[in-house]
Amino acid sequence: MTGASEIGQGSETVIAQLVCEELGVLLSSVTVVNNDTDVTPWDVGVHASRTTFIAGNAAIGAARLAKDKILGAAAKITEVPSEELDLSNGCIVKATSQEVVMPLDKLLRSLHFADKAELVITNFYYEPPSVHQDKAYKGDVSAAYAWGSQVVELEVDTETGIVRLLNVTAAHDVGRVLNRLGIEGQIEGGIVMGQGYALTEDLLVKEGHCINPNFRDYKLVTAPEIPEIDISFIETMDGEGPQGAKGVGEAPAICTAAAVANAIYNATGKRIYEAPFTPEKVYRGLHGQLALPALEKA
Repeated sequence: MTGASEIGQGSETVIAQLVCEELGVLLSSVTVVNNDTDVTPWDVGVHASRTTFIAGNAAIGAARLAKDKILGAAAKITEVPSEELDLSNGCIVKATSQEVVMPLDKLLRSLHFADKAELVITNFYYEPPSVHQDKAYKGDVSAAYAWGSQVVELEVDTETGIVRLLNVTAAHDVGRVLNRLGIEGQIEGGIVMGQGYALTEDLLVKEGHCINPNFRDYKLVTAPEIPEIDISFIETMDGEGPQGAKGVGEAPAICTAAAVANAIYNATGKRIYEAPFTPEKVYRGLHGQLALPALEKA
């Protein structure tokens, strides 16, 4: 049970994977409950690329406490010291030889009928080490920092100002890849989000009113515009992260617009300073015309 919300980023899967790794059970053995605030613990929120890092460390902490209880109970039954036991493939095993001592489910059921019955229930709260910023706004507010770099290839039509994004090559320090398919989706999604910020998305506000409130005028990137994306993961095995992982949610969206701006400059010799780099802005920049008066931004 976790307070971390699943909003499509794959946190349920990663949290379950981390618990499975600690307890030596199959993914199908773990159910993640996160959608009922009446029964789940408090969580500060799903933001700041923190869910895998924070909730993952909490899940590992709770799983390790559960493992200690399980192996302690197994030691009493089997008369094998707990430090010589381990969990693997749903069984209690000898740590050195991996010889099966007894099935895990049989042990857990037996605890219900012991003289002093004790359920294996644990909880763990993880707060990352940090140094709050001082009056000069200096501090160390995160336990780990993600890094990323992107290179884009694009075409600029100098007659129309249309920019077409062709390829994005992305290298991201993710600490450790826990779920390859999930992290690929996170980075691809971030790149497309950055592409929209760079080229098409512009929330226009005039006198307090949004004047492009629908998808006819607020232009999202659609499938035909998405470029080829090549992703490389830099695994640095972060010492504070769960199984060495870092948060990665926001990092991919940060690089793309800057890379597009630099690529337009590299291709044309003209620097466009205001995103999104619409055809009109690029055309005016290429032909030395004054930009249109800017509307009040949201």
